[in-house]
Amino acid sequence: MALKVIISGGGTGGHIYPGISLAYEIKDRDVNNDILFVGTERGMESKLIPREGFRFMKIKARGIQRKICFENLTAIIIFLISLFQSYKIIKNYKPDIVIGTGGYVSGSVVLMAAISGIPTFVHEQNVIPGITNKFLSRFARATFLSFSQSEEYFSNKANLIFTGNPLRFKNIKQSTDREYKEFNLDPSKKTILVLGGSKGAASINRAVLEGIDLTKEVIKNDWQVLLISGQDDYDSIMEILGEDQKIFSVKSYLHDIEKAYSLADLVICRAGATTLAEIAAHGLPAILIPYPYATHDHQGINAKIFEREGAAISILEKDLSAKKLARVFLDILKDKNRLEIMSKKSRELGNENSAKKIVDYICDYIKKI
Repeated sequence: MALKVIISGGGTGGHIYPGISLAYEIKDRDVNNDILFVGTERGMESKLIPREGFRFMKIKARGIQRKICFENLTAIIIFLISLFQSYKIIKNYKPDIVIGTGGYVSGSVVLMAAISGIPTFVHEQNVIPGITNKFLSRFARATFLSFSQSEEYFSNKANLIFTGNPLRFKNIKQSTDREYKEFNLDPSKKTILVLGGSKGAASINRAVLEGIDLTKEVIKNDWQVLLISGQDDYDSIMEILGEDQKIFSVKSYLHDIEKAYSLADLVICRAGATTLAEIAAHGLPAILIPYPYATHDHQGINAKIFEREGAAISILEKDLSAKKLARVFLDILKDKNRLEIMSKKSRELGNENSAKKIVDYICDYIKKI
């Protein structure tokens, strides 16, 4: 019997891509399975979901500040509106299951589904769960975890299942001459992939530009840089580089990120859970610069796990500079086996079958009811 599924989550790519991965896994089980995404117009989901070809409906939603302020009154009113909107969508669509992948937009959808007696499931990407998922976990039939260390933060431990974080791509892509040509890279050189997250990161971009300049006499014959700058920073990056782009290849955004991973030998990036899951699946060593304003410093906690396991080196944003980045990079190169060891440790943290594990559990659950 074909399933009707609502998936809700959004704001950033870290909440959206796991949902997309689950949607494709569900469709792979039966082409007649029907998927509806619910999100906001303001979040990235309003662009990413339609691009993937899935149906998308919008509701109003806004996060609540962790302090007493006037904005919270508005947020509460909007939440009440979103409950009504979610109720109408659920009543009209009549889903068999609802999956929340985090972000405040999923709160009203999953809650209203649970109240309506529809089986609900939640996926948490980070070590420290968001307030929405901690709340929704009390009503969900199962809460899927990307990190086993998350267990201590949930009160209802009976329904916690460690699965890893679903990847946005189905298979691990191998590099080919086509990819090197597409990015204007030299296949005889090793590649540093620089990612600032789904929206880019100006501080990382600047540190890399200046840091590579400090090390270019050492690395110019052996290394090159593929920099995904983010759309907001692209023009200024190109202006800074000018004609001197021999080491750099710059893209504003890359939808098929697996192409970049297939070329990379080292990644410099934030420590969002989705990014970490992707680099681990590819067995890539990393220099991690956690986003300092993430709620509960969840990126910092994510990064510590990878650093502790020997898969990455972490640099705090407040300590980030061109000299610091250059020093860390050169220290890695001094030890000929360091990258290989880091790569092995990274792969050990990977979990390619997360989406399959989650959908397997959901399908088994549905069969029993």
